[in-house]
Amino acid sequence: MKHLRKVPYIEQMQQTECGLCCIAMILKYYKSNESLGNIRDELEVGRDGLKLAHMERFFLLKGIETNILEMDSEELLQVKLPAIILWDKEQYVVLESINRQQAVIVDPAYGKIKKTFEEFREEYLNVVMTVTPTEKFAPVRKKHWIWGSLLKRVGQRKEVFLRTAVISVITFGLQLILPILIESMIDLTSQKNNQMQVKYCVYFVLGTVLFFGVMSFIRQKSVIDLQMEVDRHLTKGTFTKLMKLPYKYFESRANGDLLFRLNSLNIIRDLISQHIITGVIQLGYAIVIIGYLLDKSVILTVTTISIFAANGLFILVMRPRILEANQNQIIENTKLQAIQTETIYSIFGVKASGMEADVECNWNDKYQRSMRAYRKKNIILNVYQTIISVFQTIGPFFVLLLGLKLCIEGKMTIGGVIASYSLAGIFIATSVSLFNLWNNFNLATFYLERINDITEAKEEEKPENPINITITGDIEFKNVYFAYTNTSDYVIKDLSFKIEKGKKAAIVGTSGSGKSTLIKLLLGLYQPTKGEIYYDGVKLSHIDKTLLRKQIGVVPQDMSLFNKTILDNIVLNSENVDMELIKTAAGIACISGEIEDMPMKYNTLVSDMGMNLSGGQRQRIVLARAVVNNPKLVLLDEATSSLDNINERKVSQYFKKNGSTRIVVAHRMSTIIDADKILVLDDGHLAEFGTHEELLGEKGIYADLYNSKENNVVQMA
Repeated sequence: MKHLRKVPYIEQMQQTECGLCCIAMILKYYKSNESLGNIRDELEVGRDGLKLAHMERFFLLKGIETNILEMDSEELLQVKLPAIILWDKEQYVVLESINRQQAVIVDPAYGKIKKTFEEFREEYLNVVMTVTPTEKFAPVRKKHWIWGSLLKRVGQRKEVFLRTAVISVITFGLQLILPILIESMIDLTSQKNNQMQVKYCVYFVLGTVLFFGVMSFIRQKSVIDLQMEVDRHLTKGTFTKLMKLPYKYFESRANGDLLFRLNSLNIIRDLISQHIITGVIQLGYAIVIIGYLLDKSVILTVTTISIFAANGLFILVMRPRILEANQNQIIENTKLQAIQTETIYSIFGVKASGMEADVECNWNDKYQRSMRAYRKKNIILNVYQTIISVFQTIGPFFVLLLGLKLCIEGKMTIGGVIASYSLAGIFIATSVSLFNLWNNFNLATFYLERINDITEAKEEEKPENPINITITGDIEFKNVYFAYTNTSDYVIKDLSFKIEKGKKAAIVGTSGSGKSTLIKLLLGLYQPTKGEIYYDGVKLSHIDKTLLRKQIGVVPQDMSLFNKTILDNIVLNSENVDMELIKTAAGIACISGEIEDMPMKYNTLVSDMGMNLSGGQRQRIVLARAVVNNPKLVLLDEATSSLDNINERKVSQYFKKNGSTRIVVAHRMSTIIDADKILVLDDGHLAEFGTHEELLGEKGIYADLYNSKENNVVQMA
């Protein structure tokens, strides 16, 4: 069915947000200006996205009636649109319009797409959700201006903006004075006995040009200062906010996408520091030029404004096409950068699996999409720039011809004609610049929406009055539940146990049983949905988590190092650590010999997050870091897999002697059997809890896992 309005496009900021963005687009279509951030707060999207039932409940709360139906593409011709449909690869898109010739869908990942009816039929998965606002629907009328908070932040240093504005006014003013001076010089030259005045006029013009050069230099320096000030608030502020976001934020967003967003900050910075001030001043000068032309000739003024109007009409027609082409290129470039980043970071897996051709094929698909978007954008820009150049050339020429006619009729001087010609050229160029500023502003808004996904995201929760404790290693879980979002099922269910300080606990279970989630809960990277975690009798929710984490030694299974020296990677945030202690720690971690064999020893530079070292070397460097920090709690996730049994016992004895509580996730039985307590997880439940001998006696899950493995290796991850 046809409808009058177009569905506004809202881009998804993470791979599983297609359903959320479809909701936002439907609300926007029905004039509700609810931000994506507010919807995200009410309807959390986890790793697995949303189900139609979740979306249905959300719409119901907003006063929108929905129907989830199974129907083929022929039946869709009678459905009230827009509607949400299930699309290729189990993703949600909004169906804007459909007839027997073509269908228009709005895909949160790619924007507006036109498909032939046959193409649509192949990719449509025969599930549709119709949406109909009821009388209970109350649209959010208040429109959030995306630039408001940013301009407020960067505008705090008003003196820098004011200085740049004043210098810019003087600089652009000199550009306007020059044509008027030239008019006077030409008119004086045409008169007799005015040679001395002409001479002074020439000197004045030369002085003005020189002054213009000096002011242009000063203006550019002021713009650089302004850029640095804007950059301080924009780039530094965004990165600072990024560091305050919870771990879950990074889990649901691609590294390449986040890097692309940070790189796009330069575009926003340049727009604020250069183009906005210039645009406001140029608008003022355009009005001054019109006033001058009006004083000289009404017909010249009308001609100039008519050319400006024709130029503006063309720009208005081209603007939506340029914006759409720019948006498509940004989306495709983001996807291309994401796959490039992921490929480089996972090159070992690519090479080891012989997947080079598959990865290249996938990359080539993204590359071709990016190139098509680039080509389409530049073809549109080429047409735009060509027509604009014609306007800028022919417009002043018409003014010149008309001015010469007026001069012949004795209604204007030749100097006035030349000045009008110059100022008309400046006016038309200025108007084009203002329209370009408008287009650039809209393009930067698209970038800013992606940045706002960072700046408007909720920071990691902190207690109002955080308690700073020095932990001893006592840990207790009381009826802990955890779900990734408010729409997903629990992955940790009613977990209760206690580990005393100085003891060793091992966590075992099949893949997906909740082992890694439990480690992240211990670190406070995840917050329990229900229940409490206690450190030394103090609730984790009341503790300063940053200070807590500094007291915990963490050796994860997948380790990345910093691009610093090996020494810096071992010491990290530890204070007052002498070299002997560092060497002792490296010795305990069984890495000292290999470090000493390196030409630069402990000053060897780690590059590419440790990719110039082996996995075992990276693991042992992180293990040495844990030893140096002298933690009272150590979390070891397959942390000693690169050590033989003898050296593994050596590391274990060190932490035991140190009085550290050890929580171990491991495959090797030698790592597990000496644990004081073993936690057996099954589908998020604590299925069994006890010592090695006790659990074998129960003949349950642990006994089955132990007895099913040979060579003392338990494959549990």
